Amino acid sequence: MLGIIRSELLKMRHTFSMKLIILAPLVTLLLGYLLSGSYVQLSAYNWWYSMILPLVVSLCSASMIVREKRTGMQNIVCLPVRFDKIWLGKTAAFAILLFVANFLLWISTTVVGFVTKVTVSPLDGLIGCMLLFLTYIWQIPFIMLLVNFMGYIPAVLVSLAANMILSAVGAEAKWFLYVPYAIPTRIVYPFFKMHANGIPLESGSPLLSGEYVLPALIISLVFALVVFRVSSKLFSRGGRTHG
Repeated sequence: MLGIIRSELLKMRHTFSMKLIILAPLVTLLLGYLLSGSYVQLSAYNWWYSMILPLVVSLCSASMIVREKRTGMQNIVCLPVRFDKIWLGKTAAFAILLFVANFLLWISTTVVGFVTKVTVSPLDGLIGCMLLFLTYIWQIPFIMLLVNFMGYIPAVLVSLAANMILSAVGAEAKWFLYVPYAIPTRIVYPFFKMHANGIPLESGSPLLSGEYVLPALIISLVFALVVFRVSSKLFSRGGRTHG
């Protein structure tokens, strides 16, 4: 399995996806500074989970499988390895990069915060970024599966639309736990202390409560396992028939 993960990371070494993992946090930080000045932390974190991170996950996850489609899946079909292991390797490889992207954002935003104005504590920022990492994992195999059956552009557009619309509509609703796209935005409220639209949360707001964080995280991780199992089976069938 480590060999498969290493192979997938090597495939991405000189790709736009790998550059995006490094550039996206820096662009987010610059955007936050240009728009909010000394409140760069709040702005950067808000842009990250509301728009930049969904874009990065959509583009990079889609790119991982579109490369295989261009070769008619021959690089996968010819391997003496089960499809589910290949699928797991691809998912794990980008999950590592997803972790790196969130960690880079936290490091850069924390450092800049000390130079400008600390609006999110280093610990809250780290917890928030790691929660985003964990609650986005399920989207990796799901987007790859969409690309396998829909194509690159439709899959990316569907993913972006679902993230932006469902998170905005469902994050503050009572039923947010039933909407996986809404969980990442809602779960970071107690740590970033702002609404999805960037407005700071009012003191005493129930949205600042962390009582739902653990249940939401567990639901998201269980959903990731379900999505992985289902998508790997569908991919193993579609991989032979959808060149």
